[in-house]
Amino acid sequence: MNWRLPVLLLAATMSAACSSAVTGTPSQDSELPRLPPRPRELRIDTLDACSALTSAQVRSLDLVFYRTVKPGTKRGPGCDWIHSPTEPVESYSINVNTQGGVELAFGQPQLDVISVAGFGAVETPGLLTTGERDCIVSIDVAAGQAVQVNYFYNGSTVPMNHEIACQKARNAAELAMQTILARAGG
Repeated sequence: MNWRLPVLLLAATMSAACSSAVTGTPSQDSELPRLPPRPRELRIDTLDACSALTSAQVRSLDLVFYRTVKPGTKRGPGCDWIHSPTEPVESYSINVNTQGGVELAFGQPQLDVISVAGFGAVETPGLLTTGERDCIVSIDVAAGQAVQVNYFYNGSTVPMNHEIACQKARNAAELAMQTILARAGG
């Protein structure tokens, strides 16, 4: 019984030593993605996601109809554009995220840093998916804010993989940013 007390004291001392706070700034080789600086701050607090694509842009994407999407806890209001029931059965959505920017995507697997209309962005598969039929592009437009453009293929006859899905999402993101920037005056 006498040997247990020193062992417990040693364990308590080691636990206290291991749980002390670490302060300072992260090192340059941190695992967080580095985004290029924004060309400007583009606040999107009042952006109507359904106005992010013009009629001509919707036609160029060969989409049939759209619907509004109510905000979620982290995702702001959104809009879905859908091509269905004939192939390609696909959808695009644009979400206005004002409750957290692109940093919400940090830590996801298969994250790539890209640029959309001069703004830094991250490209990831959808949550809980492998990304073989989808891609999400989150564009860093302001501190804590992002325009999120999603592409999802739900058909069966068009060859699809993550690279093709991301190419489609990037194209739609470029179109949306053209419209958003034009309406914001620049």
